[in-house]
Amino acid sequence: MTTEFLCYISCLCSFRFVIPLIFLPLRWLNPLFSTGYKRSLEEDDMFEVLAEDKSERLGHELQSYWDQSVQKANKNMQAPSLSKAIIQCYWKSYAVLGFFTLVEWILVFQGS
Repeated sequence: MTTEFLCYISCLCSFRFVIPLIFLPLRWLNPLFSTGYKRSLEEDDMFEVLAEDKSERLGHELQSYWDQSVQKANKNMQAPSLSKAIIQCYWKSYAVLGFFTLVEWILVFQGS
């Protein structure tokens, strides 16, 4: 057997294991997809948003970081930066998501 053939077989085996793992976290959406396939979705069909993910709470949190950015900018005689305020506010959650995305990429592309 050639090395290319063995590499091809190992890629196939790893993808058979990894591909179901990619779609497993999205299984909770199947009932919503099924309803949307049968008829147009309405607002009552949607899932309730968690309290920590509601836009009102997130908006207040971002507003506090923006106010801090404005105060710091006025103190240093600079223009405030909305992008810095957004990064300071949400970097932790995006870092966690980035870590899991990196792990997913490593699992998917390990055989390539």
